[in-house]
Amino acid sequence: MNYLQNNTLRIRALEPTDLDFLHACENDAQNWQTGTVHMPLSRYLLRQYLEQTSEDVFACSQFKWAIVRQDGAMVGLLDVFGIDHFHRRAEVGIFIEKLHRRQGYAAMALSLLADYAKNYLGWHQLTAIIAENNTASQQLFQKVGFVQSGVWKDFLRTPNGYEHALFYQLVL
Repeated sequence: MNYLQNNTLRIRALEPTDLDFLHACENDAQNWQTGTVHMPLSRYLLRQYLEQTSEDVFACSQFKWAIVRQDGAMVGLLDVFGIDHFHRRAEVGIFIEKLHRRQGYAAMALSLLADYAKNYLGWHQLTAIIAENNTASQQLFQKVGFVQSGVWKDFLRTPNGYEHALFYQLVL
């Protein structure tokens, strides 16, 4: 069975040829607000990441995958981090390039990941932390079956002060 693809998308490991896409995404300051990187990253550093990252999901605590249409066009990135092999859970982040948003790719990618996590990896749950004002992300994760299970007060720093974060879970 092919867990990480459907008729529209496939999720795959990052390749050296993805460097330009990764560099553009990681260095777009508009993306820093929702991620864990808050500064520009050099091509050199990203190239090292691509060369040295372990793609063995059973050995690592995080991984980043490409979201690619079946025609080969890369549309986004899927981050899985905070992997806890004992408790069988991980946190998820997703990025879809602006040109490809609102076409269902994010929901498809998250659904493919959830299926893989449950039926191949044997994980128990996926989680996501979403800014309270990010209703588009909330709707996306809810569409895939995530449920809001908590609020973390003043958790995210913004240019206007602090904002609450919503904790979402998908029990697989």
